[in-house]
Amino acid sequence: MRTLLLEPFSGISGDMFLGTLVDLGVPLELMREQVAALGLEDRVELTARTVRRASLAATKVDVIVDGQVEQPSPGGAGHEQGGAGHEHGHDGGSAATATPDLIREILEQAGLDTAVRTTAGEVFERLAAAEARVHGAADGHVHLHEVGALDAIVDVVCAIAGVRELAPERVIATPPRDGHGEIHAAHGVLPVPAPATLVLLEGIEIERIDVPGELVTPTGAALLVTLTDEITRTFSLQPERIGYGAGTRQLPGRPNLLRGTVGESPRSSGLPRDEVVVLETTVDDSSGEYWPWVIERLRAAGARDAWMTPVMMKKGRPGIELTAIVEPGRTDEIARLILTETSTLGLRVRRTERMIAQRAAGRLDTRFGHLPVKLSRLCDGEAWQVHPEFEVCREVALKEGVPLRQVYDEIVRAQSSGAVLEVEDDDS
Repeated sequence: MRTLLLEPFSGISGDMFLGTLVDLGVPLELMREQVAALGLEDRVELTARTVRRASLAATKVDVIVDGQVEQPSPGGAGHEQGGAGHEHGHDGGSAATATPDLIREILEQAGLDTAVRTTAGEVFERLAAAEARVHGAADGHVHLHEVGALDAIVDVVCAIAGVRELAPERVIATPPRDGHGEIHAAHGVLPVPAPATLVLLEGIEIERIDVPGELVTPTGAALLVTLTDEITRTFSLQPERIGYGAGTRQLPGRPNLLRGTVGESPRSSGLPRDEVVVLETTVDDSSGEYWPWVIERLRAAGARDAWMTPVMMKKGRPGIELTAIVEPGRTDEIARLILTETSTLGLRVRRTERMIAQRAAGRLDTRFGHLPVKLSRLCDGEAWQVHPEFEVCREVALKEGVPLRQVYDEIVRAQSSGAVLEVEDDDS
């Protein structure tokens, strides 16, 4: 499968995205055609040059509006014009007056490819919704003072057209890295990540690194979440072309670059995937009475699963290998619990990808009543498979005075006979 991999190891912004695409072979002239389609060729100029960031060669693309290239603001990313903290005075495209309605009008009147126009609209809808949430305003009434400048529109449209030119079957990215501290924005000092950026990246792992200032801009975040099919640390890729797009700032101790790689990756099975962290430790000096308590505590604390495996340790001593499966965001919490509740002095930690079935909760009509059940299937459109819940079956068996197996068998019989199944909580 032809894949575009984006690695925002020093953040991501609109101009870094454009530089990466040009470095990967997207013609700068294609992007200039998008500027002309927007009707901005008299006001906007695109230039590209080779630069060095920490000894690495990269492409720097500048969006020059009315002859000016925006300079980095104090504490800001310095990645893009129209980024956090910038305000322009350009008529019709000023950051202070670029409302969602105005941006929508510019896109609708442009002679863009339909798919480019549609995707650009999605990017700016995300930006508008994030800004509206941050400022407590209704969508459509917030002024995109940080992302609505002409250069941001050019960044978005050219990035989308550039990705389409590469024609990947899927786009994936590694988790973005951002800096720390504060930025000076139009309304004063704001924390890093910028509030709108943080909203855009909800549900996505953000790695904070020891670089002062903003590395991920709102435009970069919106492009990342709109154009990628998956953000993950685990992937297989055979590289064919590699490109680097440069930001404006020289970062201390690291290249201010976005890396893009085009290559072939194994075709997906179509099964949903997610990423988990596996915590493991082996212990040979704890009483067996402790372990049921430890497993109970881990599951109550949010571990997706936890179990024990008997092992033979050094000097022939019998021991226990404890394994816990946790969400990436809860690794430290669960690790601390294991270190507190057991005698272990350390844990093995590894990230891994899971292929999972779609899951849901439901209720099934049986002769014992409308019973809660677990449901699973491989993909949309398939029939749900019913899995009896042990605790439910146990309660029914005690209440009705029947063997536990009989309750299980009744649930299986009810499904096979076409009993009414109600899907209550579809997690797929």
